[in-house]
Amino acid sequence: MCSISPPSALQLGGYSPSTLLSAPKHTPLTLELSASGQLLRLQKNPGESVEHLVLKALLWALLLPTHPSATCELDLGLRYRPDVIALDEATGAPCWWGECGSVKGSKLSELSSAFPLTRFSVAKWGRSDLRGYANQLRAEIKLPRHRAAPFEVVSFPADSIERFVAADGRLSVSFEDLQVVPLVEVVDT
Repeated sequence: MCSISPPSALQLGGYSPSTLLSAPKHTPLTLELSASGQLLRLQKNPGESVEHLVLKALLWALLLPTHPSATCELDLGLRYRPDVIALDEATGAPCWWGECGSVKGSKLSELSSAFPLTRFSVAKWGRSDLRGYANQLRAEIKLPRHRAAPFEVVSFPADSIERFVAADGRLSVSFEDLQVVPLVEVVDT
């Protein structure tokens, strides 16, 4: 849900990048963020962690340079709602689907079967080497050995909030800042 908001002191809900993670899990929170000249307003769902909210925003910011229409939590009328999505401008089909945090292998299997030409990124906090998690997903997800679109785990460093989120809500992150672990080989079609 992207919306334009007037500048205010509430970009990070009254928190700073260094205190944002101290926001209580069951307290409402609205983040007003910007990246690549676009604005995003995210509201924390009941029981949702601030870490999950920020991970969605960082993945959104990562997609914007190549997919300026990327958005968060878009209802596509499907069984699953993506954390972050970019749609193909010509067809309206998902061209990049992002999931953040814990996600079941069965969900990823179903989505990858339904959208074989869609790039999938599973964003995780990189508090450890995520190659083990990637191997676990490879075992759980029924993916073909080769895909026409990438399927990857994107590892955001544990200090991402301090590194990539400014006090005024500006997000600045690129793939060069992150570890990306591919789950399958990509073949040209």
